[in-house]
Amino acid sequence: MNLSALIHALKEQVSDSDLRSVITFDAEILSSLTKEDAKEIIAHVGSTHLMRLPEKEILFFEWLKEYHPLVWNDLWGNDEPEYMYTVGLDLLPLMLDPVRGFPICDLLTQENYYFVPDHLIGEEISFYLDAVKERFIKQESVTVSQLLVLEISMAPIDAWRFSYHHRIEMDRVLKAINDLKEEGMLVHLGKAEDLSEFVTFDY
Repeated sequence: MNLSALIHALKEQVSDSDLRSVITFDAEILSSLTKEDAKEIIAHVGSTHLMRLPEKEILFFEWLKEYHPLVWNDLWGNDEPEYMYTVGLDLLPLMLDPVRGFPICDLLTQENYYFVPDHLIGEEISFYLDAVKERFIKQESVTVSQLLVLEISMAPIDAWRFSYHHRIEMDRVLKAINDLKEEGMLVHLGKAEDLSEFVTFDY
């Protein structure tokens, strides 16, 4: 299905249903979309509709539910069952990233561990990052701290997504965060209100 046909089908779907209908994209369609395509969809269909998270996202949040239930409950615990794992269509571009996805950045009952490139600080950070990139390109081993700095430098990421994607135990991730904080290379803002100014989605 080409983009025009997809947009037409989606517009028909949302116009023929109630305001709380949920759009579902199958994996094949999602894999064919670019971020520009996603922006076109939002522009024509509207950003107020709901979409169900892709399967890869649902797998991540099911992992989170099993291993970090308090965090999962903060995110999804109050949702009605039929709207579980649904988000605004305006987040569609984020769903196309093979590693990242729905950002965990506004926890209210748990501490946030969401980092953006601006949270990498200090006079030594550029040298540190260059050294990590060189080791990574040469396929040499890197520490958890080094890998975390590399991921943050590329795009915003939260600690749970990092843990899940790299299959690194959360206690090791938290230790790496603490080590980087103590070395003056990372800012950690645990409260959602403090993070809010850093949470921008530049599609």
